[in-house]
Amino acid sequence: MDGLPERLPRDGTEVFTGLVCPDCSGNITVRVQQRHVTFSCRVGHAYSVAELVTGKEAALEESMWRAIYAFEELDALLSGLDRHELTEGLGLEACRQRAALARRQATLLRSIIDADRPLAGHAKDAASGHTRT
Repeated sequence: MDGLPERLPRDGTEVFTGLVCPDCSGNITVRVQQRHVTFSCRVGHAYSVAELVTGKEAALEESMWRAIYAFEELDALLSGLDRHELTEGLGLEACRQRAALARRQATLLRSIIDADRPLAGHAKDAASGHTRT
């Protein structure tokens, strides 16, 4: 997947990217005027480089939380079906295995979020000369 085109005109010409808007999922264009870069979508959301990266990170985290909640809800459903002996059509053991897998997947995604460190904080620290520990 290519996010940015192979060549970017530096004269302010707007070109399409392979990226989508973190707010509306519309296609993103990029415009470079000298060294000033602007990303925007059809709806009118506009971003600097730092804003787009931060927006993409936030959208990714939101998607991961949605996936965690979906896995937890699936676990709750399957566990409830097991508890009420309503696993007909699924099979008791298959129901338990699917519930356990959903729990493991939710735990794995939570560990990914817990380990994530956004790039934006590092860039601010580097620009200010501060060192993060």
